[in-house]
Amino acid sequence: MFLRSGTSRQTEIIGAIAVTALIFTVSTVFAGLEWLHCLMPLPAYYFLSVYGQKHGTIIIAGALAIAGGITFLTGTLPGLLFSLTLLPVGFILAKADRKNESAQRGMLKGIGYLVLAWLVMGWLIGLATQINPYVELRQSVDKGLEATFTLYRDSGRFPAGDLEEIKSFITQLRKQVATLFPALLVTSILFTVWLNSVFGQWLLKKRDSSRTSREEFRNWRLPEFLVWPVIMAGIAFLIPNEKLNILGLNVGLVLLVLYLSQGLAIVSSMMRKWSLPLAIRAITYGLLFLQIYGLGFVAALGLADVWVDFRKPRRKNDVDDTSVS
Repeated sequence: MFLRSGTSRQTEIIGAIAVTALIFTVSTVFAGLEWLHCLMPLPAYYFLSVYGQKHGTIIIAGALAIAGGITFLTGTLPGLLFSLTLLPVGFILAKADRKNESAQRGMLKGIGYLVLAWLVMGWLIGLATQINPYVELRQSVDKGLEATFTLYRDSGRFPAGDLEEIKSFITQLRKQVATLFPALLVTSILFTVWLNSVFGQWLLKKRDSSRTSREEFRNWRLPEFLVWPVIMAGIAFLIPNEKLNILGLNVGLVLLVLYLSQGLAIVSSMMRKWSLPLAIRAITYGLLFLQIYGLGFVAALGLADVWVDFRKPRRKNDVDDTSVS
């Protein structure tokens, strides 16, 4: 997908370096596109898997040199340096792919690395600046929400009644973000690794459907023991204790995201089973993501899969088909 075999390997590698440098640079240089930092591991995962460790490393190193020069000239180099903490995730996923490990194992390694890297980086920053990075980050998010209301107020486009409603909503949002900030950090790590793994596998299969036999996303399954943390989080939320309630909410949010991923895998498996057209699949995913009730239903579907096993008939058919061939 990113690039296909062309006239020469040299031309292809130059193109790969250009594409990777663009991905590294855009999220750092252009305001409003910071969310693209989460795709930082993707080129490393893809090109290391396609070209091997030697040529893949050359592509990443060349792209980093270009991106470093551009961000240095534009004064955005610190942003690139922070996003570099995400880059080894791509190397971890590529190594797991090369060793033919399961997708779950590769993602667990990526998540473990990212948690450790951010903890160590936060500790070092705290020692160097005598500032708590966690508190600083939470306060910067809160200031961003406050600045959002200021923009609405100063625009002069909203009547007083609407501004009061906007202010009330943003105030409640600031409280919720402050309460759930630990879970938001953890889910950002989970989402980053999950997105790069799923998207990377899709790109690799698009390039060559026969090059990998790794487990596909539609067969994604969480360990059954995670049901117990769900139950414990629910109990902690119901106990009349504020600290336990906050703990239950944070754990519950992380588990919600995990079971949402399993629910999406079930939906993907069902649509594959029913041979739905691509347009219908896109509309279905859009409707699920646009409504909070849709996301809740998908997460509940993922949790119920522990007992119901929605994909069992499909996997059985797959085995039968393989035996016939």
